[in-house]
Amino acid sequence: MAISTDIINNIPSEDIFTDSLQKHLTFTLKNKVIKKGRLILFKKIHYYIQLTLLNIKGNRENFEIPIPFNTEYHNTDGENTLYFDYRNLTLTGNNKKMEEALKEYKIKNVEPSNYYNSILEITID
Repeated sequence: MAISTDIINNIPSEDIFTDSLQKHLTFTLKNKVIKKGRLILFKKIHYYIQLTLLNIKGNRENFEIPIPFNTEYHNTDGENTLYFDYRNLTLTGNNKKMEEALKEYKIKNVEPSNYYNSILEITID
C-alpha cells in the first residue's frame, strides 16, 4: 500500500501550522517531550515537514518530522492539540495481514525511526 501523493502534497495540518505561527509548540512522543519552542517557520520538504523553532534560550532550531499517515486536531477548553499518527494500523487501514508483514520486514543494520508505530502529540499554546 502506497501513501497517497494527495496526502503528501496537501498536508492536512498546514492551516493549523499557519495559524500557529509565533505560538509556543510542545512536541511529545511516547510520553516524552522531545522539542519545545515558538514556531517561526514551516515548510514541506519531500516527505518531511521542516519547522523552525525559537527555543527558550532565543536560538533558532530546525526540526524535521515525517509527514504522518493521518492527523487529528482537537480544540477543547481553549487547548489546541494536533496528533500525527504513524501507527502501522493507520498505514495499513487496520489490515492485520499487512500489519504482520510490516512487523516481519526489517532492514539489516537499520534501526526504526523514533516515530515508528507511535503518535506524535503537538500542543499549541
